[in-house]
Amino acid sequence: MIRFEEVSVTYDGAAEPTVRGIDFEVPEGELVLLAGPSGVGKSTVLGAVSGLVPHFTGGTLSGRVTVAGRDTRTHKPRELADVVGTVGQDPLSHFVTDTVEDELAYGMESLGLAPDVMRRRVEETLDLLGLSELRSRPLATLSGGQQQRVAVARALAARPEIIFGDEPTGNLDSRAGAEVLGFLRRSVDELGQTIVMVTHDPVAASYADRVLYLADGRIVDEMYKPTAEAVLDRMKDFDARGRTS
Repeated sequence: MIRFEEVSVTYDGAAEPTVRGIDFEVPEGELVLLAGPSGVGKSTVLGAVSGLVPHFTGGTLSGRVTVAGRDTRTHKPRELADVVGTVGQDPLSHFVTDTVEDELAYGMESLGLAPDVMRRRVEETLDLLGLSELRSRPLATLSGGQQQRVAVARALAARPEIIFGDEPTGNLDSRAGAEVLGFLRRSVDELGQTIVMVTHDPVAASYADRVLYLADGRIVDEMYKPTAEAVLDRMKDFDARGRTS
């Protein structure tokens, strides 16, 4: 589904690569968390999945990233939009319509889906994420947690094979964050989505199948079915190594 083959990214003007020698695969139907301190290249790895790196960020990508069989060096983000959906940390700034129902439909309209398909998927997704009662609500009147659920729903409604989340719980309290993570987990278990997510929240590890820990632009550890406590312990361990090296 997603494959990184010895990927390095060097931004224009940078003396060294932001990520170097990244090599991993994500199979269909897995939720993978990219963890590690700020500035180690997590967002760069995530951007390479969507094609934002290097098409919009600039710089040089060496190695190969393939997403659903498509090489991101030769496929720009708009050419990956049918297989890759996005959930960020500030959904309101990315909404383009006024109401919940219209927002779910918008992404499918841009992909040119038939009206009957759109209507069916809107209903299915509203029901899946418990948003049916909010369908006519103005987006600006929703709570932060509700807005993030709509962002997840919009991504799911288009039925992309892959969803990537860039700090999707970053602006939420613990309860709302857990709710959003739960919905993402359900999309994996019930819809077979593949999710790659960046977050600083170790609690997210409890929802993941696998955690890839980055340091100094490299994947330095891999944990399967981790707990939040295990991720915190690993973070402390690597922080201690950094202070003593």
